[in-house]
Amino acid sequence: MTRLTKRVVVMAILVTFVLSLGAANILAQQVNLKYTYWGSPLEKTAQEEMLESFMEAYPHINVQPIYIPSDYVTRITAMVAAGDAPDVGQLGEGLALQWAEEGAVMDLVPFMEKDPDVSFESRLEATWYLFGGGEKTLGTNLAAETMQLFYNKDIFDAAGVAYPPSTPGEWTWDEFVETARALTVDRNGRHPGEEGFDGNAIQTFGVAFGTWWGPVLPFVWSNNGDWFNEDGTETLINAPESVEAMQALADLMHVERVAPTPTQSQNFPAFNILLQTRRVAMVVDGQWALLDLAPAPFNLGVAPLPIHKEPHALILGAPNVIFSQTQHPEEAWLLYKWTTTAESVMPLIQNGLWMPLQVEYYTDPEKMDIWLTDGVHPPEYKEAVIDYALDYGRRSPTYYLRNWPEIDQAIGQGLSNFWLGREDAQTATDRIAAEIAPLMEGRYDR
Repeated sequence: MTRLTKRVVVMAILVTFVLSLGAANILAQQVNLKYTYWGSPLEKTAQEEMLESFMEAYPHINVQPIYIPSDYVTRITAMVAAGDAPDVGQLGEGLALQWAEEGAVMDLVPFMEKDPDVSFESRLEATWYLFGGGEKTLGTNLAAETMQLFYNKDIFDAAGVAYPPSTPGEWTWDEFVETARALTVDRNGRHPGEEGFDGNAIQTFGVAFGTWWGPVLPFVWSNNGDWFNEDGTETLINAPESVEAMQALADLMHVERVAPTPTQSQNFPAFNILLQTRRVAMVVDGQWALLDLAPAPFNLGVAPLPIHKEPHALILGAPNVIFSQTQHPEEAWLLYKWTTTAESVMPLIQNGLWMPLQVEYYTDPEKMDIWLTDGVHPPEYKEAVIDYALDYGRRSPTYYLRNWPEIDQAIGQGLSNFWLGREDAQTATDRIAAEIAPLMEGRYDR
């Protein structure tokens, strides 16, 4: 072998070594994260597309999506207990605060102190989950959400009934009930109150609503009632104002006959199908319902909820969190930030699933134009949803109340016979108040 040949061989070996070393470094920099979430099939697809866009922006991070459509708490609890927690994921509100206080979920303040892209001022104040006396945060909702009234304009037009007002506070409870009566019709074309009306053969109900806390609390608040005092140390669920509002809701089903009972609802499809098939004219549901409602072939409208005394918009939404078991906190922060930043998830906002968290998307007309989509967000959406949320938004107790999962379960179970019409609101709430009194231990943020 000549001296030149030896030099070529040595150089080739060196080049191969350097290249292999570089490849090893690249492989060493690859990070794998797990992301858990729930939702409808459409939400599943939307979130998967969001994760794909994240991995395109950060090629060195691979995200494994773990879709858990049911028994989410059971599955996540098992993963955490086994030391196999996700890096980032959705988490139920009360459980998230409990785990944050116990150290299973990370405080994001240290990340925010190093990253000016996320601040308390840049996101809607109502969406932050605080703990540690208000000095720490596990983050915000995955997206901002409100409870709204959706309606089928085609049904209103056919019945010659005026649409609900888009301005918050303009529609009274009595006007709402009158509208629901006018839109409720049995198989013979009769309305509630008319002779011969058959409540067992209703073709179209005026309204439908869920009986969980989300659709109920805004009406309680609107009547100057509440379920808990400001400090979270006392229950007010059986106070006169609260009882009156809840009884009025139940009366829609059992007295007015304009809303399906829980028993009837068990045999019904989802709200978006009820509106589309004209089984129901109006539904009370979360803003996220737009994802399923917008593609349906009917003329969709949206309105603020009717009021008893004053308007209140319920702000709610489960948070995304970073789990403390993550081995890659910096990369997990990038994923967390991506999933909760409007620019990164704009397709999910434009298709109606989410609302932005960033304040500028509610105050800057140019930013607002980016996410309000023709064919998805009805023309009255800004006034009926955005202005409603900004001017009358109120945080649900899930943002701060201790023992929320236990309290929620007790209230849900305690109201079951009430919603079925087997007992009145006062009887049910007196029993519930006594049951949850020992659970009223204050707030996480104080």
